[in-house]
Amino acid sequence: MFHFTPKKEEKKESSCSTQTESDGDNCCTPQPKGKVACPHCQEKAKGVLAKTVKALVTEKLKSKLSCFDGFYYCKTSTCKVVYFRNDEILTQADLSVVVGLKEGATPATVCYCFEWSKEKIRAQLQAKGETNALEDIKAKMENPGCSCEVLNPSGGCCLGDVAKAIKEIKTS
Repeated sequence: MFHFTPKKEEKKESSCSTQTESDGDNCCTPQPKGKVACPHCQEKAKGVLAKTVKALVTEKLKSKLSCFDGFYYCKTSTCKVVYFRNDEILTQADLSVVVGLKEGATPATVCYCFEWSKEKIRAQLQAKGETNALEDIKAKMENPGCSCEVLNPSGGCCLGDVAKAIKEIKTS
């Protein structure tokens, strides 16, 4: 569910800046730098590109947001928050894709470009005793190429998440 509480009405109308009014900088940042604590779980979250948020939020929410800059991605699996910026919180309900790394996600997608999910990896491991998920993804990254910045909710490469998922599935 999208939550928005503007701190100052004039700030909401003038810009979507993640900067405070007092520092005099009203330009939007392309990607937040550093890490910021998630307002729900307090775990450190990484900045995400505006084009990632814009590509993945629902059409209804797109019409409500004035800009998509300045959001952070919470990767904590048990946290309901997906993206946040100041007082704005976006959850699974605000997105057009299922965030596979969040607890209870079905399908539990780990590679959005080439459709690898935890379920698909588990089935391959059960059937063959091994998985070619990483090799398949790496080959496809070369040709036809990937679109992680707009397809993956984290806005980054999935290879680390895929490797982690394989390890978790093998040990479970």
